Amino acid sequence: MKSPSLLATGSRLFSLLAAVFAVLGSLAAAETDKRKPPIDSERLAMLVSQLGSEDFTAREAASEELTAIGLPAFTALEAAGEHPDREVRYRALRILSHIRELDLQRRLESFLSGDEADDEYPLPGWNRFQKVYGDSSRSRQQFVEMQRADAEVLRAIEEGPRSASELLAQRTLEQQQAMQTGGRPQLSFGQAASLLFVAAEDDVTMSTQTMQMVFNLCSQPVIRDVLSSPDKKEIPRKMIGSLVRRSEDYAMTQAMMLSIQYEMEEGLVPATKILKNPVNRVPYMSQYALMTVAKLGSDTHLPLVESLLEDQSVVTKMQNEKKVTIEVQVRDAALATAVLLTKQEVKDYFPARDGQPLTTDPQQLFFNPRAIGFENDEERGKVHKKWTEYRKKNPAKAPVDPTAPAVPTPDAPAPGAATPE
Repeated sequence: MKSPSLLATGSRLFSLLAAVFAVLGSLAAAETDKRKPPIDSERLAMLVSQLGSEDFTAREAASEELTAIGLPAFTALEAAGEHPDREVRYRALRILSHIRELDLQRRLESFLSGDEADDEYPLPGWNRFQKVYGDSSRSRQQFVEMQRADAEVLRAIEEGPRSASELLAQRTLEQQQAMQTGGRPQLSFGQAASLLFVAAEDDVTMSTQTMQMVFNLCSQPVIRDVLSSPDKKEIPRKMIGSLVRRSEDYAMTQAMMLSIQYEMEEGLVPATKILKNPVNRVPYMSQYALMTVAKLGSDTHLPLVESLLEDQSVVTKMQNEKKVTIEVQVRDAALATAVLLTKQEVKDYFPARDGQPLTTDPQQLFFNPRAIGFENDEERGKVHKKWTEYRKKNPAKAPVDPTAPAVPTPDAPAPGAATPE
C-alpha cells in the first residue's frame, strides 16, 4: 500500500529537508568540480522507476537522490511527467519544481556577482533590459528583484512582444479589479518594475485602458519611495520616462500629471503633441498640456503657446457667490502659460479676486477659474492686450525654431532644419 502513515509523513518531511540540503551541497560541489562525469542514464531510469515502488522507503530514497542529482536528471524527470503511474508523475513534477527553484536561486546569485558560466543561457529578459538600462551592479540588483517577483512577465517578453502585451493587459486588469472590489494590493518594487519594464518597450503594444492602468501603478507608494531614493531612482525613472513619451490618447493626461509630479521633462513630449494638433485637440487636454509646458518648459515654447491665444474653446466655468459666471477658455490658459514662461508676475495680468493672493504654482493656478478666468470678453480683452504690448517690447524672446520641444522626439526637426508648415 502506497499511503504513508503519520509516522511516515513525518519521516517524509524530514527526508525532504534533507534532500534540499543535499541539493545545495550538490550545487556547491558542481561549482568547484565542473568536470564531474555525467550521471549514468541507466541509473536515472532506475531511480525514476523507483518513484512508483510499492515500498515507501524506496520511493523516498529515489526522490532524495534525484533531487540531489539536480539538473542532470531534468530530462528524465520531464519524461516521467508523462508516466502512466500517477505516483511517478506526481513525484517527478514535484522534484522538477524543487530543481528549478534551487537552480534559479543559484543562477541569480551568480548573476548578481557577475560569475555566470559562459555556456549558461541569459536570464529571460536580461538582453533587452541591459540594452536600455545598462549592465551595472545596480541594474543587476533591480533585475534580480524583478525576476524574483514576477519571472513570468520576463519570460513573456523573452518569448516576444505579443506574449508580453497579452500578459501585461492581464496583470494590470487583475490589479484594477482587485482595487475596485475593495482590495488595496500593495505591489512590491519587483512586481511594479517588471510591468513598467515591459510597458516601456517600444514594440509592446497597449490599449489606452492598459496604458492608463500602468500609469496608475506609477503612483503606488512603492514607486514613489523608490523615485525619492538617490541610489534606486535612475532605472524606474527611465522606465516611466519612456512610457510617458509613448503615451497616446487620453492616457497622455496621466502621463503629463506624472511628469509634473516627478519633475520629468519627458512630459513635454505628449504636451507638445497635443498643442500642435488643432484638429483633434480637446480643450481640457489643452489645459493639461499648457500646465505641463508652464511647469517643465522654457521660453522656446512661447510661439507654440502663443498659437493658442485665439482659441476660444471653453475649458471650464463656474458661478461665484453673486451668480456671475467666470469662464476659462484655452486662450486664457495659454496666456497664463506665456506669463510664467517669461518670468513675469502673474498678478500683473490676473488680478486677485475676493482678496485671495494668486499662486504661481501651475497645478493650483490652472484649475482655479477665479484665478485665470474672466466674467466677460471685455475684461478678457484688456488683459490679453497687455501681452500684445509686452511682445512688441520684447520680440527677441522668440526662438529660432518656434515649435522645437524641450525634449527631442523622433519626429522633431533636426537642429537648424526648417520648421514644417
